[in-house]
Amino acid sequence: MYIEINLKSELAFYNLEGKWNDYIGIQKSVINTLKATRFFDNNVVKNEISNMFIRINPKGIKETLGSSKRFQTLPRKLKELKIATLRSLPDIIRHGVLTEDNVPNTHRNNSLFAYITNNIKIDEYTYQVRVSIKKKVGSNIFWIHNIDCK
Repeated sequence: MYIEINLKSELAFYNLEGKWNDYIGIQKSVINTLKATRFFDNNVVKNEISNMFIRINPKGIKETLGSSKRFQTLPRKLKELKIATLRSLPDIIRHGVLTEDNVPNTHRNNSLFAYITNNIKIDEYTYQVRVSIKKKVGSNIFWIHNIDCK
């Protein structure tokens, strides 16, 4: 099952013109827009294959759009693709395949990650999205997502 996204309409939703080199401005615009549309309200998604419950919260969106090494230095096309997939994250997670589970966090010894992948179609092109899930006792949270642009 492909999740289909229209790039132009998704980017217009966030009103990001003139902000493409300002990752803080993009973070604020995207998170505030998602909050205004109540995207984060009760946004716990159950992955159909693993039965894992994952919460999508503003911190994960900030992380996926944050820091120069993860967002600012990306080519504009990849920035656009990452942003265009944000509102589809619940479906990407819900219908995705759990590819890895209980992977140790190399930055902190006391946490684990899981990875879910899914295919999406943006306009006429197909991409693979890899969602990182930070596992915590009692809850799992969306942490970051990447898009393979082969």
